[in-house]
Amino acid sequence: MSKGRKHDVQWQGGHACPLRSRSRIALRCAAATASLAALLSLSACGGGGDIGVTFDVGIVVAGQPVGGVVVQPTGVRSITISAGQSIELDAGEPVQWILEVGGSAVTGSNATAHYQGVTITETTLSSSRSALDTSAAFFLSAPVPITLTAISTFDSAQVATVNVWITN
Repeated sequence: MSKGRKHDVQWQGGHACPLRSRSRIALRCAAATASLAALLSLSACGGGGDIGVTFDVGIVVAGQPVGGVVVQPTGVRSITISAGQSIELDAGEPVQWILEVGGSAVTGSNATAHYQGVTITETTLSSSRSALDTSAAFFLSAPVPITLTAISTFDSAQVATVNVWITN
């Protein structure tokens, strides 16, 4: 470099580097800030992939957390409970719970279904939590299957399923 102007060139490490203008740096900072804001807004609505997703379903049976059983979005878990036990599910974020008994959806809070000798009552505890109470008046000849599905209210593509087998 023979005749660089002092305010245009800076010597660094034995070679000349052009100085960045303040307006160029400000423009790049603004672009980076806008990109970050867009990324954060996508993750908040669920459209940004798995960034910031907290949706999973924890399970409590008879008042005790079931260790190692957490259902992630698009996941399916199966558990077995005894008739007379209650089960509580917590999705960690607002969800729509769907209870299926005998292949049909049971709707409404405090809804009760009678199926294959088992009485099942669903109670909505909060926007993320649901509880089921079960009872059987007589010995069950086979396990009774029911399904609970949680659909995220933030991103309806985020769905977790818990299959419950009710036994004696």
